[in-house]
Amino acid sequence: MNIANMRAFTEISQILIEENDLRNQLKQIKEKMGDHDVQLNQIYDAMENLLDKKAAERKWEEKKRIGFKVAE
Repeated sequence: MNIANMRAFTEISQILIEENDLRNQLKQIKEKMGDHDVQLNQIYDAMENLLDKKAAERKWEEKKRIGFKVAE
């Protein structure tokens, strides 16, 4: 009985060690994903700023109109 108890406690300690390791790995993954989200948001903001600048630079009055022309 004593050997069986020791084996059981050894197994329990191994399971706890593995569980702790998994928790640490999950924590690291969450941190990396959080960093990536911040970086992606910065990229999206930069793209929106570029698109806004391009839209502001367009001069609609200078563009040649296409389509049907109505005589005045």
